[in-house]
Amino acid sequence: MKKSLFALLIFLFSIAECAYALEFFNNPFSLKIKQKNEPMVQTWEEWHEKAKNVNLEDRETFSYQAPQDKDFKPKQPPPKKFAKYNVSPGENETDISQIKNKTELRSQGVVSPDFKYMAYGEYYYSAPYDMVSSEIYVQKLNSGLTRMQRVLNTTVQNTPHIPAISSGTKEFRKNLYTTLTIVDFSKKSDMLLVKEKVGSSIEGIFRNYVWVYYMKGDETKWSAVKYDILNETIKNYYTENSGVALNLYRWDIRPLGFSKENPNVVVAEAFAWDKDKKQIFLGFWGLNTDNGEVSLISKEQIPIEISANGIIVKEYLP
Repeated sequence: MKKSLFALLIFLFSIAECAYALEFFNNPFSLKIKQKNEPMVQTWEEWHEKAKNVNLEDRETFSYQAPQDKDFKPKQPPPKKFAKYNVSPGENETDISQIKNKTELRSQGVVSPDFKYMAYGEYYYSAPYDMVSSEIYVQKLNSGLTRMQRVLNTTVQNTPHIPAISSGTKEFRKNLYTTLTIVDFSKKSDMLLVKEKVGSSIEGIFRNYVWVYYMKGDETKWSAVKYDILNETIKNYYTENSGVALNLYRWDIRPLGFSKENPNVVVAEAFAWDKDKKQIFLGFWGLNTDNGEVSLISKEQIPIEISANGIIVKEYLP
């Protein structure tokens, strides 16, 4: 009886060992232990070959999720407001270095006081000739929108691309630059004052000229006039009254804007440089836009009120 019981215990123990061995063989954890005992790869080729056999589910990666900050507030764009353009009379100037860096440049739009039109400049650089040319455009705004919307929503697409004033676009001269800069609109929004600067990248500036774009009546009859008579009148005045030939010196003019006292008169200042490059004041001069007459306002640097009529959009810090 004891022998039979002992034999039964041995039989049961053998069955248990077989079951454990079978479970160990099917246990994936046991396979991983076995895999860990495999020798490490020694070369890049071995690693690349093993990487090919990795299951797709093991290759899944999860994108980085930045932790959420409960105090985070999205950055708001700076508020936009209207501001006067010609606040510092005649000081706005086109930057030639920016034009050369970008090849083509479009200036910020200047809006007329009645919010019906916007004027802007386009500038082009020809690297083979080292030449800068420019054009001024006047675009009609959408009167069906609010003042801010009609300015911000304005694009140059799908609008007649006909320049109001052009300079340097019909000739090619080595090292020549001609830039047109908007000075201001008139108070009644019926004139646009533009300054033309002509010079050489080697010899420096030659001369500034005054342009007036007349926006009166039917748009098809609008026209631009270059008043080089202003420069000639100043030169002749000093030749006749002082015996000074300004052509022998470096001299120039700078249109400041429209006079506050006489809204149809463009005010310009004239100045020269002596041999020590000291600036010499040559008077304030007035150009009557009604008849083209030029007159001397003052030979002294007296205060003269210049209107600021044009409007631009500026971004302000919140």
